Amino acid sequence: MIEKIEDLRAKKEGRITPKAMITNLLQAIEIGEIKGVVFVAKTQDDDIETGWSDVQTTEAIGLLECAKAEILQAMFNPE
Repeated sequence: MIEKIEDLRAKKEGRITPKAMITNLLQAIEIGEIKGVVFVAKTQDDDIETGWSDVQTTEAIGLLECAKAEILQAMFNPE
């Protein structure tokens, strides 16, 4: 696969692009490591899109809470 210059630059700078994140997720799905997915995305128009796979709604909310906790931890304890 040919990588775009923007993707290469982001990788070099240590940034995680949406494309890189989804590529890693797809690879994990293909080898059977992923049981369910919840996503929140910001569009070019600054709209917020959400979705989840076939997990219970309570589980989807729990996954979002886990993500929130990890983001907060990263904010207060940067590497």
